[in-house]
Amino acid sequence: MKILGRIIKWLILLLYFISLIYILLENIQYSDFFGIPHFVIPAVAVISIILAGYNYIKIYIKVNVLEFEFTSIVNHTFRTPLTRIMWSLKEIKDIETTKETLLYTQNIENAASRILNIVDILVGLQEVDNRASYFFKPLSIREIMESSISKYRAVINEKKFNFKISTFTDIPLLTADLKKMTFVFDVIMENALYYTPPGGNITVGATREKNKIVFYAADSGIGLTFRDRMRIFSRFFRSERARHTYTDGMGLGLYLAKQIVKKHGGRMYAKSKGINKGTTILVELPIKNDNGQIK
Repeated sequence: MKILGRIIKWLILLLYFISLIYILLENIQYSDFFGIPHFVIPAVAVISIILAGYNYIKIYIKVNVLEFEFTSIVNHTFRTPLTRIMWSLKEIKDIETTKETLLYTQNIENAASRILNIVDILVGLQEVDNRASYFFKPLSIREIMESSISKYRAVINEKKFNFKISTFTDIPLLTADLKKMTFVFDVIMENALYYTPPGGNITVGATREKNKIVFYAADSGIGLTFRDRMRIFSRFFRSERARHTYTDGMGLGLYLAKQIVKKHGGRMYAKSKGINKGTTILVELPIKNDNGQIK
């Protein structure tokens, strides 16, 4: 049965290429040369395009169904017990206050929190494409950035980064989804923190350029090659240097962040002068008025 399926797929592919060749060479009367009736080649072309399209749609639907089922199983199977663990740890902290106990509970909490973050990322694969999951309202980019920075203050201090926040001038409120835009900035913050060696330089900030806001995180870390820049926002992509520098990454954060930015009508991209010359991740978002129109 598998062999028959492969044969059918190869036949569909062959017919598809025949249709392409026909389209490219339609002005050359090959049908007359080979003695083939004129209606045969167009008919083959139409049939092959229909079959190729049907096969693509079938695969696309199957992949999306499997992805939805997988994320649903992960969400329901892991989130509930992990949430219970987090609540139990909180109760233990309230009862036991010895240094040793607090150290153990903190380690468990950190591990559970990490798994919850992974669950959130996997579930996010479905949510980023669902327009109904976005709740737009006026937001302050500065507040989002400061909230994110406060989360990573311990890492910044531990690794003794030279951390700077650029001056904010003329930055209006932005119409965006708070939860998802916070995720975007958390991702670019983590990218700078995890791939910059201790004592390195990190600068975050935001500027206004005509009808858009640009916020960014620039670091002096491992940098990007040309190939890395082309693939950094691809799903599950992590360069070899990135895997050696930070082993826990999944290669989904930047991919999801870029999809979220697209849903906001913006764009996300990376700049780097090369290996060990740092990276700057930038996010451009349009400034919209109350009617949702770009100013």
